[in-house]
Amino acid sequence: MKRACAFLLLIGAFINCAFAQQNNARLEAVRKYIIEQDYPEVFGSTSYKTRIEGFLDADIDNDGSNEIVILFHPHYRQSAPILIYKLTPDFKVTRVTEGLAPGPLQFVTGDYLDSHTLGQAVDFEITKGKTTPEDLLQVASKNHPNGFVIYDSFYHLDGRKGMAYLIDMRGVSVPSGKHDCSSFEFSSVRQIAAGHLREDAEKNYLAAWVGDEIYVYLISGVSSSGMLNKRKWIVNAPRGFHGFLPNHGLEYQTETGTENLTLK
Repeated sequence: MKRACAFLLLIGAFINCAFAQQNNARLEAVRKYIIEQDYPEVFGSTSYKTRIEGFLDADIDNDGSNEIVILFHPHYRQSAPILIYKLTPDFKVTRVTEGLAPGPLQFVTGDYLDSHTLGQAVDFEITKGKTTPEDLLQVASKNHPNGFVIYDSFYHLDGRKGMAYLIDMRGVSVPSGKHDCSSFEFSSVRQIAAGHLREDAEKNYLAAWVGDEIYVYLISGVSSSGMLNKRKWIVNAPRGFHGFLPNHGLEYQTETGTENLTLK
């Protein structure tokens, strides 16, 4: 009952959106999966209301089948704002293990909770080159520490409930220079969109608007362990950019008309 009530906001977000009206069976399947099998950000017995900022029904891993991509507003500093859900033709849902947290790491604002303060998390170091994301997921399957974040110089592990959950932040600068995540949080994502680039009409790209930049991902598959085979680019938001046009891929409005996103 508690989980069903906590998810009223999520239900409203789906129902009140024209996108949900067009794809209600797929979105209803994802909603049901989240409520019954993989509720986000459960530590101990606490299930927080889940806030949805946006979602897409698009083939973002270029395998010929659409995924549901959800932009969450997380409660915890170590939670990904973007999660991907795969569906079979008969609406069986699985969450892709790797979530996305585009943008630079920001100093703590106090807007998010920290799993460390609950005694539910630890940061640690492993000899460089000795451990892969797949190794960590194998640890999770045996010992049930379900949340992982990988940085260049250390790892974050937490005991959230649910299925394994991993974020790859390698290559992202840690602002404090410390080997722990006590002083920073992920960036807030303003919008997500998916579609073709101006210079590539063959593949779908996932774009995330963060501050004055757009993080662009080309995902070419998902491994058996749930890791994304991806490339990433960071481009400056075009002058006067106010977001992507709804249901128009990576098009946005300019003073002279519409343009399509480019990496150049």
